[in-house]
Amino acid sequence: MQRAIFVLETLSDANSKQVLETIKGHRSTTFFELMIYTGINSEELEVLLDKLCDTGAIIQEEVGWHSRFSVDEKRLSALAACAKALARGARF
Repeated sequence: MQRAIFVLETLSDANSKQVLETIKGHRSTTFFELMIYTGINSEELEVLLDKLCDTGAIIQEEVGWHSRFSVDEKRLSALAACAKALARGARF
């Protein structure tokens, strides 16, 4: 249950939504690109990206000397479906 709450809290955060939309819009981005596009400071962005990776909503790939982040569309769709079901009162 705590895991589900963590996922829902992470995905419902306004900055998480901004990061996900930014990554979707660019297909994949680096940490520094996300800082520029979103205006989120480096410390907060690092924590947020760790949380989003933990939920499985985004994928981190090492490319050369930096990481690229992309959205896992299948996982994000599954998480959204679970969130909607929970909102309707479904039990898992």
